[in-house]
Amino acid sequence: MSVAFVLGNGKSRLALDLNELNEVGPIYACNAIYRTFTPDCLVATDPAIARAIQESGYAKTNRFHTRRPIEGTGAKGLPKNYRGFSSGPNAVAQACMDGYHAMYLIGFDLGTTDGQFNNVFADTEFYKKITDPPTFSGNWIKQIKQLAEEYSNRRFVRVEGPESAFVPGFRDVANLQTMPMDRFQERLNSRKGLL
Repeated sequence: MSVAFVLGNGKSRLALDLNELNEVGPIYACNAIYRTFTPDCLVATDPAIARAIQESGYAKTNRFHTRRPIEGTGAKGLPKNYRGFSSGPNAVAQACMDGYHAMYLIGFDLGTTDGQFNNVFADTEFYKKITDPPTFSGNWIKQIKQLAEEYSNRRFVRVEGPESAFVPGFRDVANLQTMPMDRFQERLNSRKGLL
């Protein structure tokens, strides 16, 4: 079995060293992470940030997927059946289509525990202010569940930090589990139990 890590931009992912994570498996990520880290696959569906990524030249030398690739930038399109999905779920879909059997969803906080906007890029271009209310996460939850059900022979693990919102609907999907961040870090450090 093979493992991949899919990063959302919720604050819980700040507990991890992404370079260490990349030593264990490929990283799929979304949106503004490209400002500070180069994942193996980047996805952006929101038009403004997708355009900025392409205009930066990022897609000429790195794998990048979006809804409407600008010709000549190197960007790739998204599969038609996932084009309506948000960036994070589309990053999960890319890992599924690339054939990984175990996918760890990190930074998919899907809400907040303090009532504020939960994103590591809050207060920067294309993002809301940190004091804004959290973004509605119902569509992300629905799309992740749909992917887990579609790829029922794969293992999906949502890694939860103290900032992660509780998502009761994930309990209904047999191959979608949750794992506390401290247990994930132990397994990552020992390189055991991730598959």
